[in-house]
Amino acid sequence: MDKRDALYAAAIVGGGAAGMLAAIALSDAGVKDILLLERNDRLGKKLSATGNGQGNVTNADMSVSHYFSSDTEKVNEVLSAFGKDELLAYLTSLGGCFAADGEGRVYPTSRQAASVTDILRYALAERGVCVKTGEFVLSAKKSGKEFRLKTDKGEYGARCLLIAAGGKASPHFGTDGNGYALAENFGHSVTRLSPALVQLKTERDGIKGLKGVRIDCNARLLRGERELYACRGDVIFTDGGVSGNAVFKISSRAEKGDFLSVDLLPDCGKEALASLISAKAERWATYSSEELLRCIVHTAAARAVMRSLGIGAEMKCTSLVGRADAIASRIKDYRLRIEGSNGFENAQVTKGGIPLSEVDGYLMSKKVNGLFFAGEILDADGECGGYNLQWAFSCGVRCAKRIAELLYADR
Repeated sequence: MDKRDALYAAAIVGGGAAGMLAAIALSDAGVKDILLLERNDRLGKKLSATGNGQGNVTNADMSVSHYFSSDTEKVNEVLSAFGKDELLAYLTSLGGCFAADGEGRVYPTSRQAASVTDILRYALAERGVCVKTGEFVLSAKKSGKEFRLKTDKGEYGARCLLIAAGGKASPHFGTDGNGYALAENFGHSVTRLSPALVQLKTERDGIKGLKGVRIDCNARLLRGERELYACRGDVIFTDGGVSGNAVFKISSRAEKGDFLSVDLLPDCGKEALASLISAKAERWATYSSEELLRCIVHTAAARAVMRSLGIGAEMKCTSLVGRADAIASRIKDYRLRIEGSNGFENAQVTKGGIPLSEVDGYLMSKKVNGLFFAGEILDADGECGGYNLQWAFSCGVRCAKRIAELLYADR
């Protein structure tokens, strides 16, 4: 079926990971007349850029503990119904080959995210799904038993509707929040939205001279003295703040005024470090303070630590013997005040969305029968490492299962 004003069995808004796999799963369940609408000129534009272009589709350590949501039980229900093993088996059946790296991140062996998009596109074409790219959905409503969709090029009808239009992160991929407006027109609410998996802006004094430095460290998010989150990973210092996988994990919970605490030497205890610094200060008594931390921490980080303690480069090591504990403490707890983030324009995902309390276990609206939501548009986001793509794929298949059941029941 490929004509305007036609009645489709199911219409899907959004040709990303969730929308494409939902369409494929619907077809595999025997559903005919499926319409997939994508505003971009090609499918999977954001999917093709995921994992730095390498396609990190899931993670070997797939558990709900890696997700943030108002209803983690429902997130777990969706992931349990179609998890890592089911996803990889499905993608393999479509012609892909996948393997995990040393950190558990699962990639296509081609290491090309675009190749994942390609096998999904081929599957859609093979199944005869009606795909329309470059078509923006302006409005959607339900009239009687039908959903009516108006786009910038025409109108369509469908018995079931799945909105998988993404969130507000990375609007250059076409995800500008339009899906939320469609949902609100059906009576749904949207929680507070904020950028996640994004670089953080920090006070400038603490990062002076550190641009481009990458350090493997323990990172903690502090609100006052209360620890909100902690993880191990890379912190990369930038012009205006910090980046890296540890920062991306923390960014989902961070607010302006919080502190990022960085342990610059995570594999060395504080007491042992203080003893080493004290002994070195005595032995290198005539050397300048800049030499004290040589071969202990990164040189630029050492300068930042000393500067934060008011220790000038002209000071001699002999004067620092009694300050070894303070220096060790600062290395183990180097704090930066968070001033904000780099915004939705630079974020990978959106935190917040349609509350999971407004959908059932199959992600169908509790307000409008036959209306479904999948992926980033919902109030659920994951850590960096394939968790958000897994959520999108799991949602798509979960919705498809229920849509097929509804359509068969109406026959």
